[in-house]
Amino acid sequence: MKPPNLPFKFTIRRRLVLLLLMLGLLPLLAYRFAMDFQHLLLEHQARLHQHTVQNLALILENRPDLWGQTQAAGQVLSHVDLHSSSIWLVNPQGQTNYVMGQLAKPIPQSTPIFEQLGAQVIGLVGRLSGQVLPYPFPQSEKPELTLIKMALKGQPSQQYRTDQQGKPVSLMSASPLYLDKQQVGAIVFEQNLDTIFNQTLRHFHYLVGLGSVLMLLVLLGVWWYSRSLSNRIVRLSNDVTSSFELETRQWQPHVLKRPEPYADEITDLRQNILEILQKIASYERYLKQLPNSLRHELHNPINRLSASLELLSLESDHPRIEQAQQSLQQLQRIIQALSESSSLEQSLQNHRLMSLKVTPRLLNYFVDVQSSQAPGLVVIENQLSKHDLTIKADGFLLEQLLDKLIDNALSFNNAACPIRIRLANTAMKISIEVINCGPLLPVGFETQIFEGMVSMRLPSETEETHLGLGLYLARLIAEFHQADLQASNWKQADLQGVCFKLSLNLLNSTS
Repeated sequence: MKPPNLPFKFTIRRRLVLLLLMLGLLPLLAYRFAMDFQHLLLEHQARLHQHTVQNLALILENRPDLWGQTQAAGQVLSHVDLHSSSIWLVNPQGQTNYVMGQLAKPIPQSTPIFEQLGAQVIGLVGRLSGQVLPYPFPQSEKPELTLIKMALKGQPSQQYRTDQQGKPVSLMSASPLYLDKQQVGAIVFEQNLDTIFNQTLRHFHYLVGLGSVLMLLVLLGVWWYSRSLSNRIVRLSNDVTSSFELETRQWQPHVLKRPEPYADEITDLRQNILEILQKIASYERYLKQLPNSLRHELHNPINRLSASLELLSLESDHPRIEQAQQSLQQLQRIIQALSESSSLEQSLQNHRLMSLKVTPRLLNYFVDVQSSQAPGLVVIENQLSKHDLTIKADGFLLEQLLDKLIDNALSFNNAACPIRIRLANTAMKISIEVINCGPLLPVGFETQIFEGMVSMRLPSETEETHLGLGLYLARLIAEFHQADLQASNWKQADLQGVCFKLSLNLLNSTS
């Protein structure tokens, strides 16, 4: 039974591609999660920076004697690296009165390959997601002035100082400065970003770069394994398909002996299919040879039995002798039918299709059929165009196919209407319909009726034995001609019956 023709076939290869796409999304989700987590850490460090400037404001509030004393202030503020940071003291008018420390440029350091790779990956993910590291604060055109104005209003704030490319280079935190509970200005603490975030970001970029390489290796491994598995399954499917040649109708199990690079379940499946096909080929050879063997082995016993019955019929007129002769003739017809099926399958291997002008041959054939039956039993409805229609066929086999269809129609015709033979053609095909009134085909029997040993005849309908090979042989001949043979029920007014339609491809197109 052929699988249904679905509009979209969700193959294993497509499923594997979908799986790879889903696996490809996992690194993006992991990167986004890592960036969000890193944002939290960097934001925490920025808060510590804000707490530092607030603590500096408290120290200066309690020790106003440190104002302007760089050496003493440096001893008290020893926990602050004044080589990479600076402290500003701003008066209530927003003017800077005192600056301590300096923003020294960081010493260049060698960057490991994984760290460089991680930075590039994070930069790419950041551009795609709209977020960058470190976590950005709201910016203004003049961050120093904005920062001082907010601090003089009693509100701590933070801003980034950016370079000409808009890249943050330092973090500035400001806090109001009090003396005797009166605001006397503001304090600004500025520090290089490399000092604040560099170590954390370097470790983070290194881990991201290493993880990216590992994820890439995993995805490549999954892709390679999926591709190898899919190719092996497709190759196995192709080998199974090519193990039976439609032209010669011969099994070729040796195609499945292709060596496999791995010893796994697919290799075992290939071996099991090979063994099954070898057994099927052996059984098929046995079944094909069986009719000829039976005919050969039973020929002499049947002839002797026939001769004996003839002699007995001369000596006696017992009715059982006539019944025995009829049974013997029935047995001979069975053996002949089986031999005909086997010989036809073998003869199709040696036949070659030739170009045939089909119009005159079909008309002459059906006229002969019509004249050989009772008047009015067969009606021909010719709708063929006047052009010379040419097909690629074997005339004798084509007539043999039509014989089977007409014999079937005659067998099931209930005389409620004549047998109709309709001939018509389109631009690319010629169709022949044989319609008879009679019992309808059961549901789902439209294709099963063309299988061998299948018949709808009841034992009480006829004394002759039918093996259901007529339509099977018709199907074999139709397949040999690459034609389409279908059976369907039809109803018209109070009439009902079965229609067999044969469609043949034309070699010359007609308008």
